[in-house]
Amino acid sequence: MTSPSTSKKPAYTAIVATIAMAFGGLGIYAATTINDTTQEQIASPVALAPVLNKAQAVSSPWAANPMLMAHAELVTTGNTQTRIANDSPGMITVAMNDVEAVSQPDSGLTPAMMARMEMRSDFVPVSAAGSTENAPFGHIQLNAMSSGQSAIAQLGNNLDAVAKWYGMSSNEFRQLLLSDKSVHVDSKGRVLHIDEETVIPGAADGTTMAASTVTASVATVGGASPFPYDQTFKLHTKPDSTRVLYLNFTGQGSYPAFDMDKAPATFSNAERLLIQKVLLRVAEAYAAFDVDVTTEAPAVPAGKTGATIMITPQASSAGGYAYMNSFSKFAPGAAPAFCFPNNLAYGEKYIADCVSHELGHTLGLSHQGKLPSTAYYTGQGSGETGWAPIMGVGYYKNLPQWSKGEYANANNKQDAYAVMLERGLNPRADDHGDTIPFADALAAKSANGLNNLSALGRIETTGDVDMFSFVAGAGPVNLKVGGAILGGTLDIALQLLDVNGKVLATSSTTATTLAKTISATLTAEGTYYLSVSGAARGNPLTTGYTNYGNLGEYTISGTSALPAMTATTPVLVASAITGKGPFVIKFDASTTVPSAGSKVTSYQWNFGDSTAAVAGAASTHTFTKAGTYETVLKVIDSRGQTTVKGVKITIS
Repeated sequence: MTSPSTSKKPAYTAIVATIAMAFGGLGIYAATTINDTTQEQIASPVALAPVLNKAQAVSSPWAANPMLMAHAELVTTGNTQTRIANDSPGMITVAMNDVEAVSQPDSGLTPAMMARMEMRSDFVPVSAAGSTENAPFGHIQLNAMSSGQSAIAQLGNNLDAVAKWYGMSSNEFRQLLLSDKSVHVDSKGRVLHIDEETVIPGAADGTTMAASTVTASVATVGGASPFPYDQTFKLHTKPDSTRVLYLNFTGQGSYPAFDMDKAPATFSNAERLLIQKVLLRVAEAYAAFDVDVTTEAPAVPAGKTGATIMITPQASSAGGYAYMNSFSKFAPGAAPAFCFPNNLAYGEKYIADCVSHELGHTLGLSHQGKLPSTAYYTGQGSGETGWAPIMGVGYYKNLPQWSKGEYANANNKQDAYAVMLERGLNPRADDHGDTIPFADALAAKSANGLNNLSALGRIETTGDVDMFSFVAGAGPVNLKVGGAILGGTLDIALQLLDVNGKVLATSSTTATTLAKTISATLTAEGTYYLSVSGAARGNPLTTGYTNYGNLGEYTISGTSALPAMTATTPVLVASAITGKGPFVIKFDASTTVPSAGSKVTSYQWNFGDSTAAVAGAASTHTFTKAGTYETVLKVIDSRGQTTVKGVKITIS
C-alpha cells in the first residue's frame, strides 16, 4: 500500500476496511484505498476515482468548455434587439431596440471566467416539483451567460418557462434577477449564483493570510489532527446514506487540487489538517440531515442523490458559485458548485462557510440579506453567540445557522428546512426519546467516588427535545452539555427533572456561551432526567436569534452522587405496536426487574387514548380510533421509588 502523502501513481478505490471514529461528538468514517486499477480507467468520465495527490488529475466531460463570450453582444428575442456592452469601467449598458438604455453595475467576472463556470449543455437542474422531465432548457440557446436586465432581455419569451421551472412567477423571477446581482442565467437559461461579495478582502493579493480565522470563532482543536493524515480523503459522516455532499479537494480535469504551499504534487500535513477541519465544520452545518458529508466520491454512485463541490484555487472575482437546484442524481463527473480558497484567505472557517453556503444553493436556497439593499446579511450579536444566516455571509460570526429570515428587515423569508426537504434532503431519525417515559439512559461509570455520566446526541428538527435518565444518590449533580468542537450550530437549553416531570433546575438563559451547565443538590436517591433542546436567545430583531436554526450535535458529561442501590428496571412487552382499529393489544410487565432487596408493589398503565388508567402486571386494551398513542407503564417498588417506561402504538 502506498502512502497518500508521497504517491504519484494513479489511485483507485477498493474499500477494504471501515473505521468508525469520533471527534467532538461527530461520527466520521474512513475507508482504505488500494492502488490496483489500470491507467485506462482514469480517463473514464463515468467512474471517477479519488485522487490522493495533486498530480493525479482525472479528466471529466465538464472540465473544458469552448464557449467564448464577447464583450459586446447582440441578442434578438422576438421583435426586440438587445445590445449589451461594457462601455465604461464597472458598468454594463443594455440598449433595447437602440432606444432605451439601462446602465447597471458590472461584475468583476470576465467572459472567460463565466465560460469556465458553465455546466455541460445536457445538465438539467431539478425543478421545484422535483423532476428533470420536460425541462425547458433543451431548446434555449442564449448568446452568453448574463445577469440582471441583460438576462431578462436574453431570456425573452423563455423567461416564463424558466421561472416556472424554479417555482417562481415571472414577476418574482424578474425581481430576483434585478435585485440580486449574484443571480445569473447561463447560455441554456439555467440559474446559478456567482458569489462575488463573499470574497475575503485582501485574500487575492495575499494581504490576508490563512491564520486570520475569525476572532469570534472560539471553537478549535489547535494543531492536533482530528484524524490520521492518511485518512483525509476517506472521511464520511454517514456512509450508509443515499444522500451525498462530496467535498472535492483533490482536483479534477483542468481544475487543480487544493494547494496552500505552492507544492502541487503532494498534500502536506498542514493542508490535510485544514481539509479535515473544513470537513468537520461543514458536517456540523448538515449534521441534522440524513446525508453523507464526505471527502471521498462514492465508490458506487448508483442510487445516490447529491452534489459535488470543488474546493480549487482559481483566478476569479468570486468566493464561489453554485447552480440552483443541482442537488440531484449523483454524477461523479459533475461539479455544480465551487469555492475558491485563494479568495478566502485559505482560512478554515471562511472555506467551510463558503462550502455550506454554495451547497445551500444546490438545494434550492437563495441569498438572505436585508432591505433595502443588502444582498448578504453578515449577522448580529458578538462573541461566541454572534449569529449570521448561512445563506448570508457567516464569515464574521461564530454561529452561522440555517434561517427563515426572522431578523429585522429580512429580504428573504424562505423556510430553509422546508426547501431542502423538497429537494430531497431529509432530517435524520430522532436519536433519543422526547419525554420521560421514552428517555434513554446516560452511560454511567463509577470513578473517584462519583457516578460519571456521559452521552452523545443530536437535535435534528426545530423544537426537538432529547430526554435522558440517570440514577443518582442524594447529593450534588453537575452536568455539562456542549456542541461540536468545530463549527457548532447549537445553542443549548437544559432542564433537570424528577420522575413526575417536576423541574428541579434549568441552565442559565443569560450565559454568553453555547454550551450549558446545570447543577443541583438532590435530596433523595432515585431516577432523574435531563432534557436537552435548542435555545432561542435575546431579541432576534436586534442581537439575538430564534430557536429555528438550533440543530446539531452535542456531548453530555458530568457527575452525580453514587446511588446506594440499583433502580427498578421496568420491562414492557406489547403483543403489537401497529394495527387497524378497533385493535386489541396485550401488555405485560411481569418480567420487570426490581432493585436489589426490593419488590414491585404497584403497576399502573396509561394507554394514552384518554381512557382510565389500569393497574396490574398485565393488561389488555382495545384501541378504537386511528392515531399514535403513547402507552406508559409506571412501576413503584417497596422502597417507594418510581420508574416509568413507554411504548408508541400506531392505529390506522
